[in-house]
Amino acid sequence: MKTTNVIAVDLGASSGRLISGSFDGKKIELAEQFRFSNLPVQVVNDLQWDYIKILQEIKYGLGIANRDLSSIDSLSIDTWGVDYGLLNRRGQLLYAPHSYRDPRVEQFEAKLYSIIDKKTLFTQTRNQPDKINTILQLFSDLQLNPELKQEISHVLFMPNLISYFLTGKYLNEFTISSTSGLLDATTRSFSPALFEKLGFDLSWFGDVSKQGTVLGTLLPDITREVNLRQPVKVITSVGHDTAAALLALPIDAREREQTAFISSGTWSIVGTQTPSPVVNDSAFNNGLTNEGCFDGSNRLLRNITGLWIIQELQREWSNKGKMIDFGKMVEMASSTSTNSYIDPNDASFALPNQMEEKIIDYLRRTNQDLPETKGELIRIVIESLAFTYRQVLDDLAVATNQPIKKVYMFGGGIQNELLVQLTADFTGKEVITGPIEASVLGNIASQLLTLNLVDAKNMHEIMKASYTVQHIHPQPCINLSQKYTTFQSVSRMIGN
Repeated sequence: MKTTNVIAVDLGASSGRLISGSFDGKKIELAEQFRFSNLPVQVVNDLQWDYIKILQEIKYGLGIANRDLSSIDSLSIDTWGVDYGLLNRRGQLLYAPHSYRDPRVEQFEAKLYSIIDKKTLFTQTRNQPDKINTILQLFSDLQLNPELKQEISHVLFMPNLISYFLTGKYLNEFTISSTSGLLDATTRSFSPALFEKLGFDLSWFGDVSKQGTVLGTLLPDITREVNLRQPVKVITSVGHDTAAALLALPIDAREREQTAFISSGTWSIVGTQTPSPVVNDSAFNNGLTNEGCFDGSNRLLRNITGLWIIQELQREWSNKGKMIDFGKMVEMASSTSTNSYIDPNDASFALPNQMEEKIIDYLRRTNQDLPETKGELIRIVIESLAFTYRQVLDDLAVATNQPIKKVYMFGGGIQNELLVQLTADFTGKEVITGPIEASVLGNIASQLLTLNLVDAKNMHEIMKASYTVQHIHPQPCINLSQKYTTFQSVSRMIGN
């Protein structure tokens, strides 16, 4: 079989990368072509994505891949969820896309939920109401700028927006759309009733693509600029990075409901795959949400502020002239201990800047011992994150009425060996780690499926041949029950 070369453009909330996948019919071999930083930019009162930089970096990375590979057969884009761009009738972006961390939504949250209450919204959409969701972001945009209703022609989620920049074609994909809080849970299309209540126009979003689609080829100007040897197909397949990652996990379909996953990166996403959305009081009350998978199944999960806090500490210390790499941070935390904790998902940690000060303030407000060293401070964050994983796994088991027997952990966070071991220790479950680039592998797998180069039933074996995993077993932890009780207590003391 001729080797097929495809490119995964994997955009995260702190970095982006172009990674090639070469498929020989049996396994996928990855090669990183280019990596770049991707951070929102504060522009006066708005926190926005630098979409021009993103586009330029993608084109630069394609140029590198074009020199490295014998051919490029296709590419596809996956990103984080909820964020979007607004286009006018001439296909021009009205303004730079806002980051989900932009605070503009706070003044309109109460108004939205006076129109449709949170429980009703959860029942209708299966999405947990959240400040970051598209529904609240777009509602806020229209409250701030009512004239937008006359100007908007298309609303495209981030992976679909970038695909539009590359092809000139409009299409919103299912897995990324399922994070928005705008889909009708039954039809899995945008909800006419909800749109009418909120003054949104269905035509802005168009139809939802529920299967992999060849959107088109790169625009001729881009093909010439990058000096590509042939037109490259752009595939709209699995736009949400977590949905992409699940395609890469070698989990037998029969084991899905008793297996959890943890995507560990800037965000931590803890969940399990279910045949259909889970809508009950337990799921709603514990902050669980439902999102779509490439095969049409469901992800029941909770989004948690993950390594963001560690990343902010590193950035803050670096700005003060003390650069500490992540490996050193883990080493510092490993040599100490703590009995103080934070709730990583507390609203105080959501926005950038002054992260150390925010942690100290949280500890003071909850009457806990303060760290004496940077290592102790880092340890507090890592242990708190591992305990949060345990809490969500417990909530998933109750909501699904299924025991969680093992946990797959993937993403950049699995390089933090302390976090992985503490996750096993604190949950008492086997943790299977790998791959780091799960979203990339899933993105590539979805392209191969869309191009009809593989059969879905063989993907499990292809993934097993493409990377290795590690099995981490729980170790005894002194005073674990007492530590967990303390964590739960301080997490309840400050509301979000």
